[in-house]
Amino acid sequence: MGQQATDRRMWEAIVAAEQQSARLRADFYRHAASRADTLSAALRGSTWDRGAALTFLQTFPSDVPALLRPLVELALSQAWALDARKAIARGRRDLVLPRLRDMVVERLPTADADDLRRMAELLGSIEAWQILRVLVQNAAGSDDLDAREVAEDFTGRYGPMLVTGG
Repeated sequence: MGQQATDRRMWEAIVAAEQQSARLRADFYRHAASRADTLSAALRGSTWDRGAALTFLQTFPSDVPALLRPLVELALSQAWALDARKAIARGRRDLVLPRLRDMVVERLPTADADDLRRMAELLGSIEAWQILRVLVQNAAGSDDLDAREVAEDFTGRYGPMLVTGG
């Protein structure tokens, strides 16, 4: 019984910390004078800064369009890809997708197969079919065998969406 009570107290402390964290995120969202600048610095900061910023943006995504470039950089990394993709997915599509398309098109001429794969993973995860179609078509026409493999992989995975997707 003693250990269960200790476990319960520890759990209650975790819940209290989560509640406090949620309150602080809400206060920051409502009252920060330079929220986007602070988040931009955090996305380039320490591991704790990045993690907190990505969690914040998943909850309060209104700054995602303004922070798309650093978010895409994180989405293309191994360490932060999942959390960055989640944050990007929460942003307003009508603001995010045109900017994302421009960023992808800008990167295509210099992207290697790994970059293409990471970008394709991002685009597939947020269901950005038109942009993914552009990437796949570009990769399919590449002289690089690995790039063509990316095109084949994502055509196999998302083929119907690439033909009809919006």
